[in-house]
Amino acid sequence: MKVLFTIQGEGRGHFTQALAMREMLAHRGHEVVAVIAGTNGKRPLPDYVQTAFGVPLQTMFSPGFQFKAQRGISVTGSLAEAFGRLPELRQSLRLLEKTIAEKKPDLLINFLEATTGVGKFLRRIKIPVLVLGHQFMLGHPDFIRSNHARTQQMGFRNFVNLVGSRSAKLALSFYPAEDQPRKKLFVCPPILRRQLFELKNVQRGDYLLVYLLNHGYAGDIERWCAENPTVPVQCFYDKPGAPDEEKKSPSLTFHKLHGEKFLQLMAGCRAVVCTAGFESVSEAAYLGKPVLMIPVQNHIEQFLNALDAVKAGIGINDSEFKLSRLLAPDVPHAGQKFRDWVDSAESIAMDVAEKIAAEGQ
Repeated sequence: MKVLFTIQGEGRGHFTQALAMREMLAHRGHEVVAVIAGTNGKRPLPDYVQTAFGVPLQTMFSPGFQFKAQRGISVTGSLAEAFGRLPELRQSLRLLEKTIAEKKPDLLINFLEATTGVGKFLRRIKIPVLVLGHQFMLGHPDFIRSNHARTQQMGFRNFVNLVGSRSAKLALSFYPAEDQPRKKLFVCPPILRRQLFELKNVQRGDYLLVYLLNHGYAGDIERWCAENPTVPVQCFYDKPGAPDEEKKSPSLTFHKLHGEKFLQLMAGCRAVVCTAGFESVSEAAYLGKPVLMIPVQNHIEQFLNALDAVKAGIGINDSEFKLSRLLAPDVPHAGQKFRDWVDSAESIAMDVAEKIAAEGQ
């Protein structure tokens, strides 16, 4: 089976899922023939993904979120940019059609990339598509429910429905749940990179590990470290032009985003602080690390992620970077039941992918 990947370029999680899926496909004798990352040009792609897939990484415009001061999401700004760049969206659709015509894939796996959803909705993509993400648990009856920001939730659901238009959905979940065949929705554990499994027995250190989706939160971390100078902190962020590593104080070091380095430091940390991205929370939980989640402001997806993780008993959430909460002796963390669930991901994901490709729909 030949497979085309389209990947949302926002954040780290979609790329790590794609790298893990590529390994799983290779184990079944399948081949990834092309990879296209969708980006709005506001956030550079991580350096490590440029050659990670074994095929050239192409990029195209894809609608994404705009942020206020690199912190919370600007809904108005995000919509205005999407409408203002419709000519680029049309170019992206042509690139997809051209790549499909040249590579002739049997299946397109979409890691929540919006242009692919538009192309499928308009019937310009005629091969079967399997779209993948925790976001598709929104359509599952077992998913967490909240009355918070109902208008934002409606907009988020509409966006997720568009991305998953006319596609089979692989809904990644912190916990097992029944498939919904009538919705073409299949529940799957988090899809994590194989390197993570080799790190679960690394000896625990005394430092906290922080992952920031937006570098605007760096000041919050610096202030906490100034008030708690005896607690070492290693922080990864996406600040443009930042050096690979910068020691801000004796207890605080900032790192440019780097997949392998992040995993190594996660394996040895005391606990993890992150902005409620599904992938980072899942990785930390698999390694048995306590997790403090601070959803990005106005980011309803991360707000729901955090509630869902708390429901699953694998972390705690807050609206501020109160790292001191992780120093308590009774912070909840995931156990063997969660690791067993994650270990079943390859079998579940590959069975679904092969089924969708074979149906040719």
